[in-house]
Amino acid sequence: MDKYNPYSVHRRVDYVQYIYKNKIYPNHFEDFYFPIAVYDRNGIIAEANRKFRNLAKITENEIRDKKANIFDYINASDTGLAEAAHNAFDGNENVYIGDKRLIRAEAGTPEEYLLSKYPNAIFFPIARDRDGISLAGILLDENKTDDMEGST
Repeated sequence: MDKYNPYSVHRRVDYVQYIYKNKIYPNHFEDFYFPIAVYDRNGIIAEANRKFRNLAKITENEIRDKKANIFDYINASDTGLAEAAHNAFDGNENVYIGDKRLIRAEAGTPEEYLLSKYPNAIFFPIARDRDGISLAGILLDENKTDDMEGST
């Protein structure tokens, strides 16, 4: 089964939207298995879970002070990736299948190794206001299919 069929992607996105919006379960977003960040139209990161912050080396203070921008952290040499990040505000979920790191990391660091485990990303709208989509999300994803998870 293709892990990126529309139904599968929509289920994942629905769950992330739910845990983001329902603050009665704050640890569900913070401790989510995959790295997640939420950003506005200008790229300012509104929230990121622990795994994303650690991989991108972003502090909670940088996020709180609105000093972290998703476009400063994604691989700038990959124009398709930047386009996918912008397209999340079009209202559709879209999958970016990469062949290298999506987030910048220094060579030879643990972050570089860990990022190699997440070459794909799902971009999606996460919050709306009266002017349309106000926040989008990025979920970094592993490079294995659902049916491979049980195999060695």
